[in-house]
Amino acid sequence: MGQKLNVGPSPIWKKDGWVTIDHKPSRVDQKTILGDANNIPLDDKSCSAIFCSHVIEHIPTYKFEHILVEFNRVLEKDGIVRFLTPNLRLFAKAYVENDDTFFDKLRVEHEYVRNDLGRGGYFMNFLSSPGQDTALFNRSLTEFIGGLAHVYLYDFEMMKILLERYGFSQVQEKKFCESDLHDFEEPLHVDGMESEWNLLNSEFYKKHNLVHSYDKKEGTYETNFSITGFDRDPLISLIVEAKKTKDVNEVNIQDKRNYEYSTSLLDDKKFKLKCDILNSVSNIVDNSI
Repeated sequence: MGQKLNVGPSPIWKKDGWVTIDHKPSRVDQKTILGDANNIPLDDKSCSAIFCSHVIEHIPTYKFEHILVEFNRVLEKDGIVRFLTPNLRLFAKAYVENDDTFFDKLRVEHEYVRNDLGRGGYFMNFLSSPGQDTALFNRSLTEFIGGLAHVYLYDFEMMKILLERYGFSQVQEKKFCESDLHDFEEPLHVDGMESEWNLLNSEFYKKHNLVHSYDKKEGTYETNFSITGFDRDPLISLIVEAKKTKDVNEVNIQDKRNYEYSTSLLDDKKFKLKCDILNSVSNIVDNSI
């Protein structure tokens, strides 16, 4: 049986028998690969399971299709992939039905979600939220506008279509901690504490004397604990599980009109030159630090 891979976990996540891949180095005793989900430095068919929790909403949709091809490559036949991501249908339903109960619970589960613009603000903050994953510039590349975290949400139908397109079958929407793989029946929790889901928020940290803070001066997080387990955020999560049944080794975009730079800013010679220069400068800076 191949190795089991957690894609994009917290740097303080650990689990015996699992390997992690992330662009942030692990801060605990965990076998970790520094890398990108779009280019996993593992052999073909070397994994029996992939877990990917609350990552894909941070990835532009056309890049996600590349990642599905990469997941297919490293998974062995009948290997299991499990995704958690904010459920677009739940948010849309709550917004349309003015479901204040849902949004009240959301504010407790996600204490830092923007709450000054009413229900629509809650909804849009999950569709597109501030963060550090994607940099937003104006088209002249002369002004940094801001950073983004969430950039895209999915419902089950969307996930099923994409997974089946890229070699997966038996695509199922699962309940919290319900899985065909025993590992996934364990919820995310603080390592050493009881294996049950708790809201990992400031109130929980204070109650259990846990340190989880960000040092702006140093640009680092300070923690005195690690976490383990898998599923989290049962209120909002779409949980999808599937098995790899065939090899797919190339992206198969169905609608080229909406793919990447189809109307293309890259056809603008000045814009492309600026991108090339920015890329060169970025490489120089990265290699000098």
